[in-house]
Amino acid sequence: MNLSSWRFFVVHGFQNILRNRIMSLASVTAIMITLIVLGLILIVVANLDVMVDEVESKMEVTLFLKDGLTDQQRSMLEQDIRNWQGVYDVEFVSKHEALEKWKRELGDKGSLLDGYNGENNPLPDSFLVKIEKPEYVDEVIQKAKGLYYVEEVNYSSKVVEFVEWLARTIRIAGAGLVVILAAVAAIIIGNTVRLTVYSRRREIGIMKYIGATDWFIRWPFIIEGLMLGVIGSVIATGVVALIYKFLLDRSSYMNLKWGYLGIFQLLPLSDVILYVVKVCLVVGACVGALASCLSIRRYLKV
Repeated sequence: MNLSSWRFFVVHGFQNILRNRIMSLASVTAIMITLIVLGLILIVVANLDVMVDEVESKMEVTLFLKDGLTDQQRSMLEQDIRNWQGVYDVEFVSKHEALEKWKRELGDKGSLLDGYNGENNPLPDSFLVKIEKPEYVDEVIQKAKGLYYVEEVNYSSKVVEFVEWLARTIRIAGAGLVVILAAVAAIIIGNTVRLTVYSRRREIGIMKYIGATDWFIRWPFIIEGLMLGVIGSVIATGVVALIYKFLLDRSSYMNLKWGYLGIFQLLPLSDVILYVVKVCLVVGACVGALASCLSIRRYLKV
C-alpha cells in the first residue's frame, strides 16, 4: 500500500473517533484506568525487586563461639570460614562489642545492662558471616554447625522470604487485575468501533462488491482502536507519573522527619517511568487494535 492509502486510513480513523465522541471518551477512560493500574503495579514490583536484591545482598549468618578460644584458634577459624564458597566477608564481634551494640539498640533502657560488664557479660564472641547469594546460605549454615568451636548458628530468612512472597503475590494479583481491566477496556473499545462499523455497514458492503479487500476496509477501524489505546496510555502514564512523584515527595519528607532504613526508599522517577511508558503504550495500542479487528470481522462476511 502506498502513502496515500495510509493517509486515507488515518484520516478515516480520526473521523470515526469524532463521530462517536461519547463512546470514544468511554473507551479512552477504560483503557486509561486499566493502564494506570498496570503502571502502578509495574512501579511497585520494580521497587520490590530492588528491595529483594538489597535484602539478599545483606544476608548474614551469625556464628556464636564457645568460650575459651585463643586468638590463634579464632584466627584460624576465621580464615577457614573466609575460604567457604559464597562467603565474601567475615567480621569478628567480641562479647564486649555485642553488649555495647545491645545497649545502643535499647536506647534509654540501655542502663539496665550496666551490671553486665567484664566477666559478667553473658553474650558470646561471634562471627558475622556475610554471604553473596541466597543459594549459598544453607551450605554455609550446615558447614558452620559442623565446626567444633561454634556453639550456635543464627540466621533469620523471614525478611527475605516475606519480601519475595510480597513481590510474587503482587505480580500474580496485579496480572489478574490487569487482564480483567484490559478485557473490559477491549469490550468498550470494541463496542465503539462496532457502532462506527454498523453505521457504515452499507458502505462497507458496497466497497466489498466493487473489489475492496478486507484489509483495506479493516485498516481505518484498526487505526481508530489503536489511537484510542494510545491516547488512553499517554494519559495513564501522565497520571502514574504524577502519583509516583507525589509518593516520592511524601517519602522524602517522611525520611527526613522520622528516618527509616534505606532499603525502603523508593526508586527515582527517571528509573521507572520510561519502562512504564513503553509497556503502557504497547499494551494500550495492542488492546485497541485487537478489539477493533475482532469487532469488524462479522461485517466483512458479505
